[in-house]
Amino acid sequence: MKIYKLNDLESMPTIIKDFIFFAEEKWKIASDKCGSGNTANIGSIQKIEDILKGNGVFVKAGEKYFDDYWANYGKIQVKDKNSNYKKLSSFEEYLKYRGLPESLNNKIINKKRKD
Repeated sequence: MKIYKLNDLESMPTIIKDFIFFAEEKWKIASDKCGSGNTANIGSIQKIEDILKGNGVFVKAGEKYFDDYWANYGKIQVKDKNSNYKKLSSFEEYLKYRGLPESLNNKIINKKRKD
């Protein structure tokens, strides 16, 4: 192991590099899924290119619908495929429940993608 002195700071090898810093409003990078499995924490989209572009699930719908969706996540009861009631758990379900157009759903981001 090599020991570096303070005046060697510029020549020291780094463990990490090439940071990308960004700032974006939460609703633009939010997912319609929980951030954790046991609470209604707002989850984020996963693909770096979508995060940097602000291309989240709610980008077509806007902040108003993001706020309403997450305020009601897990509270509103919707019917499943078998006509049983379950808690609201997707933006697609929310749009149907509110009678809003499906075009507000950013389906490209909502689908799981394989790279």
